[in-house]
Amino acid sequence: MKFLKQYPIAILWIITFIHPPVQAQNLTGAWQGILTQEQSQDHFTYQLDLKQEANSLSGTACSTTADGSVKVCFLLTGIWDKKVLILQEVQQTEPAQPKWCLKYMQLSLSKNGDREILEGDWKADNCRPGHLRLERIVSGGLEVEEEIPFTQIGTWTGYLKQSDRGYGFYYEVTLDEGGQGRSNIVSEDNGGSAWHNLQWTYDPKSKQIEIQEQGVLEKTDPRWKWCIKSGIFELERVDMAYQLKGNWSGYLEGFTPEEGGCAPGSVFLEKPILTQQVVQKIEQNYIQYTNKNQRQVKVDRVIEVQNENIRIKVWDNGTVDGDVVTIFLNGEQLLHNFRVSKRKWTKAIKLNKADNFLILHAEDLGEITPNTVAVSIDDGVKEKIVLVSSDLKTSGAIMIRKFRFEGN
Repeated sequence: MKFLKQYPIAILWIITFIHPPVQAQNLTGAWQGILTQEQSQDHFTYQLDLKQEANSLSGTACSTTADGSVKVCFLLTGIWDKKVLILQEVQQTEPAQPKWCLKYMQLSLSKNGDREILEGDWKADNCRPGHLRLERIVSGGLEVEEEIPFTQIGTWTGYLKQSDRGYGFYYEVTLDEGGQGRSNIVSEDNGGSAWHNLQWTYDPKSKQIEIQEQGVLEKTDPRWKWCIKSGIFELERVDMAYQLKGNWSGYLEGFTPEEGGCAPGSVFLEKPILTQQVVQKIEQNYIQYTNKNQRQVKVDRVIEVQNENIRIKVWDNGTVDGDVVTIFLNGEQLLHNFRVSKRKWTKAIKLNKADNFLILHAEDLGEITPNTVAVSIDDGVKEKIVLVSSDLKTSGAIMIRKFRFEGN
């Protein structure tokens, strides 16, 4: 991609550094993973082939765009400095033009089970810095899943906060082609739920999406006045999702912005990163559920965990309105006809698959539709809390993936 083209750079010949003797870590071999750059959604497959003698290293590296259309290769040199691998690309070998950044990297070595991982930051003169994660390729190779190309179009799910409320709202936005779309908001207090039509635009330079609701299409409580909201939201990639974050302001339906302003707030939305392999696994795992229950499944989140031993928690994050759910993990019932309350249900789970599927099946929608509950996934390193929404036609789901380097 153009943002990685080279500008004049002072090559750092790090191999000439002098260090006291240390026990050399054997890094000889092939490594592969993902390279990213700050303030950019683009990512690259990065292939590294190293040869090590004592603490000195040499080798080649190739960076390939996500669609495979551009491949740039380099000679590099480096040194193993106790616990850090220091590398410098010193020459671009192909193609001859255009020139790309020659990157300087400091990578830490760690292990996750049998996998060896190199991870750290890179920088280059006159280029925005970035991050690199690699995994050693063992015999049999390392499959890197190709991500489905990103598009703003589709459904984003998350929550909305308002400055004068002590609780959050489940918030879902669907962006359609042509700058049109709709939003769905669920209040776990008064008001029930509502659907709005909206218009949206994307600014590729600032990487911001502007959303403007136009009016209320449908609502469950005809007496309730909803805010007509608008805001500009920052787009970024974090782990296995793209995120939209920002503040909103608005006015009450039936009024003008001057007559009936709403208390402002903030929005957080996510859209999971998917690959063709993930989509196939989703279809394979959900077909039995769909056929049996006559309900569609929508994946609200893809969560990557560091450990196979996790803890799942489920509770009602708003007003307790009588929601009753059944929860499945990989087709097995974790909960059956469970009435959700403020008290958190919790269970320790050992994941027995690389890809795991948690389905929220609504049994009773309670007083406020749809059925919305909070779910926490805690792997002992990080806790991720998401809101999952289901009704009698569609069940919300979370895909829980064991840590890997497949298109991430």
